[in-house]
Amino acid sequence: MSFEQLAVLEKEGVHPSAWIWIHSQNEKDPARHVEAARRGAWVEFDGIDPETLALHVNLVARMRDEGLLGHVLVSQDAGWYHVGQPRGGAFRSYETVFTYFVPALRAKGFGVSEIDTLLIRNPAKAFSISIRSAQG
Repeated sequence: MSFEQLAVLEKEGVHPSAWIWIHSQNEKDPARHVEAARRGAWVEFDGIDPETLALHVNLVARMRDEGLLGHVLVSQDAGWYHVGQPRGGAFRSYETVFTYFVPALRAKGFGVSEIDTLLIRNPAKAFSISIRSAQG
């Protein structure tokens, strides 16, 4: 469905940078992430937790290696509330990105500037208010 959504937006004259592909870590073909980013879309990998750390680091590293780190967003997606479970279920701490993910990126060779791009510059750009038309 993601590429169908992107095609509709492009057909309507909306630049792909106005679109964020959430939950893209669920796409098993990483070439699709690259394709979306090359078209100008934001590719967002969420659900970062200690159990998925290697997957997320590898996904982000691939995008960096493809020269597309400037189109990547990440999130812990810490929604811990589960309907029907006592007190909403098990609480997920909010600092996973900083206590696990950033150190894992550093271990993979990411520098301060790349981490700042991922956690500061990209969200600021992706969520800025602007007209994003295909014409310019």
